[in-house]
Amino acid sequence: MSLIWERYSMSHKPFIFLCDVDLPSPGVQDKTADADRLKKELAKKGLHNVLIPLNILRRLPEELRRNQFSLQLVIGFHENSLRLLDIGKEKVYGLALDIGSTNIECSLLDLGTEEKIDAMSRDNPQMKFGSDVLSRVQHVMAGKTGNLTCELLQGINALISTVCTKNAVSPDDIYAIVVAGNTIMTHFFLGLDVRNIPVSPYIPAVNSGVFADARDAGLQVNQNAVIYVLPNSGSYVGGDIISGIIFSGINKEKEPVLFIDVGTNVEVTLGCRDWLMTGAGAAGPALEEGIAGIGVKAKPGTICGVKIDRLDKTVRLDVIPGEEPSGICGSGMIELISELYLSNIIDRAGKFVEKADGVVERNGEKSYLLFRSGSRELLLTEDEIQNFLLSKAAMFSFLYVFVKSLGLTFKDIDKVYMAGALGCGINLETAITIGLLPDMPRDKFIPLGNSSLGGAEMILLDRGLIDSIEDLLPMITYREMNENQDLMNVLQGAIFIPHTDPALLKG
Repeated sequence: MSLIWERYSMSHKPFIFLCDVDLPSPGVQDKTADADRLKKELAKKGLHNVLIPLNILRRLPEELRRNQFSLQLVIGFHENSLRLLDIGKEKVYGLALDIGSTNIECSLLDLGTEEKIDAMSRDNPQMKFGSDVLSRVQHVMAGKTGNLTCELLQGINALISTVCTKNAVSPDDIYAIVVAGNTIMTHFFLGLDVRNIPVSPYIPAVNSGVFADARDAGLQVNQNAVIYVLPNSGSYVGGDIISGIIFSGINKEKEPVLFIDVGTNVEVTLGCRDWLMTGAGAAGPALEEGIAGIGVKAKPGTICGVKIDRLDKTVRLDVIPGEEPSGICGSGMIELISELYLSNIIDRAGKFVEKADGVVERNGEKSYLLFRSGSRELLLTEDEIQNFLLSKAAMFSFLYVFVKSLGLTFKDIDKVYMAGALGCGINLETAITIGLLPDMPRDKFIPLGNSSLGGAEMILLDRGLIDSIEDLLPMITYREMNENQDLMNVLQGAIFIPHTDPALLKG
């Protein structure tokens, strides 16, 4: 008996499992049809009403007789039923897929051993149609050329091919894919109409989770593979946030917990096992490469950490090995701004201090010289520092006002889960120094990395979590913050380092 079937029979609910069956051979006294014979044997194991796709039904007679009526089956869940996906496979794999506006990331899992084999990411090819999802929706609404669903699927299939080739896995052995993404991105993935999402009354084509076959979804894996797309809770709370809630477990917490997911925007969930409130606002650019001319994604040669000696102002760079410094990522930028401030090179307003070390003038503009190699220089201008501080101010202000709007303070928060760009390699102390994050006990901050992908991985290994998702969806309330007057009031002070009213940082 397959190990994964034993786990299922003990109430563990993997999306896909292997099941060995030994069927009695037909004869004069037993003329039961092949498919009915198989279903009868599966029912004895507690697997009732297993659906058999036509392409498997066509293979079944020959497979049974070639294997003396002993088969190893690949069985998967599809909505509320079980489905026979393949016959005679020794290995079964699954993919967790996070479709972000900027990046697509996947994890490849061995569903037999529950081992995570690899994770990879690539740029979302839809970026050519606009850096944010609303630009892409406007592209569709304007009737411009270019199929955004096809572009997205090509990118996903290329990523699947790359991760499979690297790990010597056949895409035909992938039988389940769990997909998380914001509401618009999952609509693009499914080829659904997005034109009604950004206009009043903001109605998506679907909110509930969607099951599909790989052949219908357009993915180049086993064509019987089960695709599950996480539900969204309206236009603004996507499956990526739902997946993050599952991954962090805040829906099981007794005391209020803050969950912050930073991508292109900042998305916040505050709540516990009794209630969940979510909201979204601007801020993500502080952690993205577009905030400065020297901003880049993490790759060999990217500066991810900066230290400036307080006395002689010498600079020590932490660089991803492989190439000489070529730019700085979001976490490195946070550390650089903090170090410039603590070293008295910039003041609280982000302006360069008169005659500060390392400040040069290029083309009539003051800049900080971070690195020089021959004639090549990495420079951070004063205007770019101002843009960064405005972005960090937007994020902190949103956090502060969101928590306050629920009658709470930062002191009432039991934990702070950090996901997305904020949960990947951020130096917590420097983020608090500049006022990006509230000044709370450090042990309350818990980095999660890509929580959207992590939640999809969990669901891939335990389909029972879909029931947990259905239970938490009615608990979620979206809080609109765009017209909150307190937001602008807090923002004005948050543009400074760390804030003109430091007491706000403590809640």
